[in-house]
Amino acid sequence: MNPSRLSDAIGGHTKRGGLAVGMYLVPGFPDWATSLTALDLCLGHGVDFIEFPAMADPRWSPRTGPMIARALGKAEPYAEAEAAEWLLRAPVRVAVVYESAWPSPERAAWTAPLPLRTGVSGYLFESDPPDLAPYARAAAEDGAVVIPAVDATAAGLSDSDRRLLTLGGGFVYAAMGPETGTRAASPADLRRKRAEIRAVRPDLPVCAAFGISRAADVEELRAGEACDGVVIGSAALARLDEGVPAFAGWLSEIVTAARDA
Repeated sequence: MNPSRLSDAIGGHTKRGGLAVGMYLVPGFPDWATSLTALDLCLGHGVDFIEFPAMADPRWSPRTGPMIARALGKAEPYAEAEAAEWLLRAPVRVAVVYESAWPSPERAAWTAPLPLRTGVSGYLFESDPPDLAPYARAAAEDGAVVIPAVDATAAGLSDSDRRLLTLGGGFVYAAMGPETGTRAASPADLRRKRAEIRAVRPDLPVCAAFGISRAADVEELRAGEACDGVVIGSAALARLDEGVPAFAGWLSEIVTAARDA
């Protein structure tokens, strides 16, 4: 799927009165068999895209909350062949790029395994590069886009936000809290942020992230017409750590809340 079709797929759910669903999964967490089963369950339930970490070593910023940090630290190591097998099952994927994986596009210093880059529709940076333009150019060479991320808790758009929006594509990642797994913004906050984003990039759908853990959270955002989709990571990994049955039941509830009338 190319980046423009990623936007179309996410925005299409909103036109039908629903929300798109993205899941952040960690290859090899809590083990390889469970990780592959979780991915297959997501695809079977019609999850629109899979986010996954692209890193060369276990380092992350303070915005990574305890559950995702635990999953990143506990995941079983994988070789390139295993990474390729996992990723090829997900036709639409967004790489969450940690600084160890791609610290400098000028040096072509992509240090994570090649399958983490091949066939990716978009890159979302876990850190904040001071200048996103060279990364956007490098992503375009891969046929991908940089996903712009904004803070849904902040009033208005900064000059930096506006530049990110002009450089990015696919969708806008709206963080609803200070770290993964934590929510501080209300649906009204997110609705205002979405309107501000549309004034700059009316073509990009907005996906809410951070602190979305229950079907009721998804229903609240959908009823408030606050976003075009949701991205869930910490809650997904927590349910998966409880076992496949817990994850499968939770996933079904999330997708139903996002799409059923």
